[in-house]
Amino acid sequence: AGPRPEVSRPKEYLEQFPIDTLTMAGTLSQGNGTYGLVQTQDGLLHKVLPGNYIGQSDGRVVAVTPAEIKIEELVPDGSGGFYKRSAAIALEN
Repeated sequence: AGPRPEVSRPKEYLEQFPIDTLTMAGTLSQGNGTYGLVQTQDGLLHKVLPGNYIGQSDGRVVAVTPAEIKIEELVPDGSGGFYKRSAAIALEN
């Protein structure tokens, strides 16, 4: 019971990076969606939308606001299960 990572889905590019090494560079509105702009340590920018996966703990983007990218991670609970933990990448000033 409880949340479980989807082991059969292909990994997304930003899942190889720890969340604390990523920074939010801003947002970009295109069409009817607002993307969060995430910068990796090598300086490259990547667009994310709610539903994209990010970070190394099965983090899923749940919201993009002008100030932050909200993420929900699945973290092992130590007894074979997982629990959801909220995280965020805030816009750097």
